[in-house]
Amino acid sequence: MNRILHLLSLLILGVVLLPACSKKQADLNKDKPLIVVCEASTSPYCYYNGQDANPPVAGVDIDIVEEIAKELGRPVQYQLRTFPEVLKLVEAGKADIGVAGITITQERAQKLLFSDAYDGSSQVIVVPKNSSIENENMLKSARVAAQAGTSDLDLLRELEPEYVLPFLTQEDINNALVANKADAAVMDRMQAELLVKTTGDTFKVLDKSLSDDKYGIAFNKQSTELAEAANKVIDRLKKDGVIEKSRSKHFDIVTQLGIGAKVEEQVEPFVLCLAVESSASPFAFWTDNNHLAGIDIDIAEAIAAELKRPLIIKIVSFDEVIPLVTSGAADMGASGITVTPERAEKVLFSEPYKEGGRRIMVRDDATFEKLDDLKGKRIGARIGTIHVAFVSDELDTFPCLFDDDKPGFGSLLNKEIDAYVLDETQADLAADKYNEIRPLGISLPQANYAFAFQKGDDKAKAVADKIIKEKRGNGELEKLFGKYNTLCKEIRAAVD
Repeated sequence: MNRILHLLSLLILGVVLLPACSKKQADLNKDKPLIVVCEASTSPYCYYNGQDANPPVAGVDIDIVEEIAKELGRPVQYQLRTFPEVLKLVEAGKADIGVAGITITQERAQKLLFSDAYDGSSQVIVVPKNSSIENENMLKSARVAAQAGTSDLDLLRELEPEYVLPFLTQEDINNALVANKADAAVMDRMQAELLVKTTGDTFKVLDKSLSDDKYGIAFNKQSTELAEAANKVIDRLKKDGVIEKSRSKHFDIVTQLGIGAKVEEQVEPFVLCLAVESSASPFAFWTDNNHLAGIDIDIAEAIAAELKRPLIIKIVSFDEVIPLVTSGAADMGASGITVTPERAEKVLFSEPYKEGGRRIMVRDDATFEKLDDLKGKRIGARIGTIHVAFVSDELDTFPCLFDDDKPGFGSLLNKEIDAYVLDETQADLAADKYNEIRPLGISLPQANYAFAFQKGDDKAKAVADKIIKEKRGNGELEKLFGKYNTLCKEIRAAVD
């Protein structure tokens, strides 16, 4: 079984993150450990070192972190998370440091405080050695992979290939290339060279570099003293040639071990991988004690138990859920997914477990009375949802896209947009939180929510259908919605 995913599942489901210091004067508090979040498949910068190892991760970034901790006289506590979660946890102040060969970008720098650049690389295209693809223009009809939440994926989307395949980890991408589930991939040059070397020249790196990257360590915006201390350590390590030696050392180690470049032999019982977006209350959300909960999580656990397969969870953005299931990087997708004909062409849907619709949220002082009143107005929706097409097609206006509902509500309250469209379940929770907004009293078409499976996975779908029908018949579904709607209102998980 994939070691990294197994460890991720344990941490996602069972670890309570310690709150990070949020005040400047607490940055260098020697009584508290440095909470370091990392994504452990970015060799040679950060890779899994073994469950019994101390620390459990290794790499260039970890060498730097250990030196920073030594300089400050503070112990280190590592948490393994997905790449998008690394950035979010540091931004939210729930971790002190984020590492994973993180590219410094202007967009990220608006939310995070970065150290000075300690290393750099470039983004390249990797293809099988016998591939006819010679440059980025030939990707138009190809299946091209990149890591979810990274600048690699942003760049790939700009190239507009026919199929964009987002994968959670670099290891997933390498496995997809080896298994011929992807025709090409965009990745860091160092990752590409590792793949080529560890697979016996099965692949090749195209000559042209797509961009030049600078890597930095991520801190919370308030952690200025910690960042300054890190910069002093980084400057010393660069001058002494330590970082260059570290890169060479870890490149050799992961090359010898073949880390991140081989399809591991699957052992029984094989896991059931769920891709889920973790702020889709009440379907999937973080509780106050950082426990992942929700209706979809409860149902997924019941499905996994019936299949006798250990459940692991990949936390991704909503717009990555369906692509991950389609590409085979996840077995099952959830997050209050609405069944649509377009999505049904890509995935296999379970029996619907909830009928619902959408709401149009407006400010209390809005004078809109019918849909025509909204045409041409500034309307917001969450990227990847069916509401984007609704705004574009039904309201005849270009949608203002948000990666989360919270900034959407913020823009609505600040009068930057005129309305915001979302699922009725989330709308009810938002109305309970904000007194200044309300749902527009317009009847809209109903929709069904279901679990998504890979095409051809009839066995998993049949089990899901059985579980859902049983829970509907004995009243458990209704109780689940009542339980989690109440909990979400208490902790404001939908908007906080």
